[in-house]
Amino acid sequence: MNYLSRDRDRYLLRYEIIGAIVVCILAPVFHFLFAWSGNNHFVGIFAAVNESVWEHTKIVYFPFLFYTIAEYFIVKPDFSRFFAAKTISMSLILLLMITFFYTYSGMFGIESLDVDIVFTFVLTILVFYISYRLYRSGRDFGSLFILIIILFAAILVMELAFTAMPPHIPLFQDSESGIFGFPVS
Repeated sequence: MNYLSRDRDRYLLRYEIIGAIVVCILAPVFHFLFAWSGNNHFVGIFAAVNESVWEHTKIVYFPFLFYTIAEYFIVKPDFSRFFAAKTISMSLILLLMITFFYTYSGMFGIESLDVDIVFTFVLTILVFYISYRLYRSGRDFGSLFILIIILFAAILVMELAFTAMPPHIPLFQDSESGIFGFPVS
């Protein structure tokens, strides 16, 4: 059931489409931003610092987060429903990115930059659509809101902290150099 007026619905859909495009454009930028900054550690908190699977989640997470903040102030949606839809969508994209990479690379014994890029773009478009549908559904996330806040905070803390202090497991290991976290200068 659609809980938005037709005009409001189209307005939100327009910004979700723009968001998917913006994140697809910014993802490659966030892949190279750390190197372009001269390996600035502040930039590395938000951009990929190596070729680990984890660092590649940041190239979608932070553009998505920054766009979501801007979108909130432009669209002025109901905060709790918007926050829940965006948090659930972002959690989904991170989970699917990691799962897809390990599934296809494990099944076929290959790693393909082309597959990674296409899947990242498809997944980005999909999660903006899911976010739109969750918000538009009018679902009341009140009973789950504390869990959603905890999920959002946990993901944000992990995305911010695991570059400087990565667990020493393959998810965080640079596939090219074997290092974890920031490159050694």
